[in-house]
Amino acid sequence: MAGKQDKDLRFWQPPEAEADPFEVVLANHIKDVVAELSLTDVGVLTSFISKDLHANVEDLVESSTELFFKDGTLRYGHLASVSFEWGAAPTVTLDLEFVHRSVSVFFKLVLHRHYFGVAIQRILLDERSRDPEADLRHFADVLNNARLVPLPAQTNS
Repeated sequence: MAGKQDKDLRFWQPPEAEADPFEVVLANHIKDVVAELSLTDVGVLTSFISKDLHANVEDLVESSTELFFKDGTLRYGHLASVSFEWGAAPTVTLDLEFVHRSVSVFFKLVLHRHYFGVAIQRILLDERSRDPEADLRHFADVLNNARLVPLPAQTNS
């Protein structure tokens, strides 16, 4: 999970964990999608998930993505869950996939009232180098290329 980014959208990070740089880059690139998705009524979203209405969840993800990413690059992975704690807001977890050029990423997006998190399950890089920094830059470049409007350089990594 990635660390705090700005005052409106917050990433959750366990205090003892160091933020994974790939998760931070991914989270920076999708935070506008998360903001759009967060406009969905949580009761509607949890209802869709609990009733296995995956096409409805897919439509929500697609409509939240279409303003920011090229068609088909960021999509719902047809798996979602909701967890409830007494007296607390529900936590929604969506499996998402990012596929563009030489990069495929399978990750979980965790949505809560006060934070969101990104947990990468698997990254497939067709052009993997032996330099982790070069791989991270390539990853950020591909994410940025998949966007309709690229992010400014300071938030790209």
